[in-house]
Formats: sequence, C-alpha cells, structure tokens
Amino acid sequence: MKILIVEDQNEKSKDIERFSRDCFSNISLITVKQSLRSGLKEIVVNNDYDLVFLDMSMPNFDPSPDDPLGGTPESFAGQEFLAQMKLRGINTAVIIITQYQTFEEGQIDLNSIDNYLTNEYRDFYLGAVYYSSADKEWEGSLLNIIESKVKR
Repeated sequence: MKILIVEDQNEKSKDIERFSRDCFSNISLITVKQSLRSGLKEIVVNNDYDLVFLDMSMPNFDPSPDDPLGGTPESFAGQEFLAQMKLRGINTAVIIITQYQTFEEGQIDLNSIDNYLTNEYRDFYLGAVYYSSADKEWEGSLLNIIESKVKR
C-alpha cells in the first residue's frame, strides 16, 4: 500500500503517519508533501497511490528560506486538490483530515463541506475527519471511514 499525506504541519503529519503504520500492515511507501502544489505534483506524476490523507487548509507552496510559510494559507486548498484530481481523471481514495470545524469565519461548517465534497467527488472522496492534537478522537473517526470504505 502506498499512502500520500498532504499536510503542512509537521506534528499532524507525523501523527497521521504513525496512525497509518498502526492501521495498515502492508505499507510499502508513505510520502509527505507540505503544500497544495507539491501534493498535486506528486499525485499527478506518481498516480499509483492507494490512499491520500489531505489537509483542507494549507499554503500553495512549500516553505522556503525566502518564504518560510509557503505563502498565505488557502482555506479550501483541499477542495482545489480534489478538483484537480477530478479534472485529470485521478481516482485515488482521499480522506480529508483538518484542524478546523468551521471555515470562512464560521460561515461554513465541516459537515457542510463534507456533504458538498461527497456529492462533487463521489468517485474518490471518502470523508472528512476533525483532527485535534489534544485528544485521539480523530483516530476513531478516521478508522471508521477506513473500515467502511478502504480495502486493506
């Protein structure tokens, strides 16, 4: 199994990687990318991943010495990633893992986004999980999606 993690926060990506190794016994590769653009490039060039764990809000570009943040974080970068996958006919299974329960200053909640993404990208989008470093509840939510929708 090959897994792509597209996540800009180091602690969160390490937690997802640890979870993946605990959950799947047959992992051959885990690749981590830190921005929308690097994640897109990876999935387009190497579209043989079995699963993508995708952040919803992230910068457009990887951090660099000139721009340590990688640009302004985009609230819906994950949605752009999914749109680009659909446009290119890439149907790798994707699960959103986000630290935000609301977006656009509280105007849109994660449940609404999940419903929209389910309708728009039903061929490959599996669901969304709220991540918190303060507890491990996200792991149970993620495991529920994996057990019901991912071949292991």
